[in-house]
Amino acid sequence: MAKLFGGVSGRYCDGITRRDFVKVGVLSSLGLGVADVLRAQAAGLPPKKDVSCIFIWLEGGPSHIDMWDPKPDAPSEFRGDFKPIETNVSGIRISEHLPFSARQAHRYSIIRSMTHPSADHGRAQHYMETGMLPTSGDFNGKAPNNIHPSFGSIVSKERGVAGPLPPYIALPSIVNSGGSAFLGAGHAPFVIESDPASPQFKVRDVDVPNGLSQSRIGQRQILLDRLNRQDRALENANSNLRSMDTFYQKAHGLITSPEAKKAFDIASEERKTREAYGLTRLGQSCLMARRLVEAGSRFVSVSHVNWDNHTTCCQTLKETLLPTFDRAFATLLEDLQQRGMLDSTLVVVSGDFGRTPRINKDAGRDHWPNVFSVVLAGGGIKGGQVVGASDARGELPADRPVTPEMLAATLFSSLGVDHTRIYHTPTGRPVQVVSDGKPISELI
Repeated sequence: MAKLFGGVSGRYCDGITRRDFVKVGVLSSLGLGVADVLRAQAAGLPPKKDVSCIFIWLEGGPSHIDMWDPKPDAPSEFRGDFKPIETNVSGIRISEHLPFSARQAHRYSIIRSMTHPSADHGRAQHYMETGMLPTSGDFNGKAPNNIHPSFGSIVSKERGVAGPLPPYIALPSIVNSGGSAFLGAGHAPFVIESDPASPQFKVRDVDVPNGLSQSRIGQRQILLDRLNRQDRALENANSNLRSMDTFYQKAHGLITSPEAKKAFDIASEERKTREAYGLTRLGQSCLMARRLVEAGSRFVSVSHVNWDNHTTCCQTLKETLLPTFDRAFATLLEDLQQRGMLDSTLVVVSGDFGRTPRINKDAGRDHWPNVFSVVLAGGGIKGGQVVGASDARGELPADRPVTPEMLAATLFSSLGVDHTRIYHTPTGRPVQVVSDGKPISELI
C-alpha cells in the first residue's frame, strides 16, 4: 500500500419565510433540515475523554469465515474457496483477500465470538446499531414499541457539538436503524446522501441557495436579528421560540463556515491520498469520514451495501467487496495513525450478522447470527489480538461469547459516554443506554 503523506411565522418581502432562510436542504430520508439536526442539547455533561468514532457498516451481513475467521481445516463446503494468510501479528490469520488489512493487524482487534439470536435483517441491524434487541412488533417497515436510539444519536446527545459540523453524520446514506428514536430530531444524523467518489459529489445542505451570495445571506441575518428584537416579548413568553433561533443561528453558521466547507471539500485531498483509499464509494466515504472527525464531528457512520450474498458468495467477495473494503479500511487506519488521530478515533467494522458456515446450493451463504466477527481499532482499544473464538466450522462460539450489549458498552466506554445512564421517553418510560452489558475487558 502506498504510504500517505502529508416554527416561526412571518414572511420576508421577497417571499422567503424565516424557515426558508436557513432551510437550504432536506435530509432526504428523514425530512429534517439542517437546523433540526443542529438542535444539540445544552445540558449534556462534558465527556471524560475526547474520542470520536467512525462506524463502518457492512449492510447485509459479511461472511466471517471468508474475512476474519478462516477455517482452513473444515470440510470444503464450510471453508469455501479462500486460504488464510499471516498478518503482522504472530498467530493471527485472516482471508487472503485482505492483504492490506493483514499489515495493520497490530492496530485492530478481532472479536470472533459475536453472537445474537436474530437472523432477520431489521431486528439484527437494530440490535447491532443500538445494543438493544427489539422484543415486539413487526420490524419490517414498522418500529417496535421499544425502538432505541442509535449509537450516533446517543453520542450526539452526550457529547454535543464541537465546532461547525453536526456531531452525528451519516454517509453516503443513513443506516437502517441509525435514527434518534425518542431522543428527537436534534440527535438524528446529518445525512450526506451523495457518493464522495463521484465527480459531481455535492453536500447540498451546506450549499448557499441558488441566487444568494454570501453578502445577501449576511443581509438576511441582519434582518432576522432585527425581527427577533421586535418579537422579544413574544419570545420571552415561549422558551421553544427562544431556543429555535439559536439553532437557526447554528444552521446559518454551518452554511457560511469556511471550516465546514473545507471539511466537505474532498476534492482538495491529494490525488495519491484518494487513490490509496480507493476511488470507490466506500474508499472515498472512509476518507470523508476521516476529514469529518478531524474537523470535529463526534460520530460518522459509513454504510456499504451488497454484503447479503445468498448466491456466488466467494466470487462476489473476491472480485469486488473484499478488495474495496481491504484498501479502504487499511488505509484509514494508516492515515489516522500518521495524522496522530488513531488514539482519538475509534473505528468499528460491523454488519447485521455473519453468513452460514455451510455454503448453500447456489454457492452462497445465508444469514447466520449464531457467531460472527466484529473488528475494532483506535480510540484506546488494544490492538493486535483476537477476542473469543468460534468452533471448528464457524458455527457457534467456542470461547468468550460476546453480545451486542457488550459491544455497545465497549464503544461507549471508549467514547467517554456513561452506558449506565437512564433516559426517559416522552411517555416517561425509563430506558438505560445499555441494559445488562459490560465493556469487553480485553479491549479497554
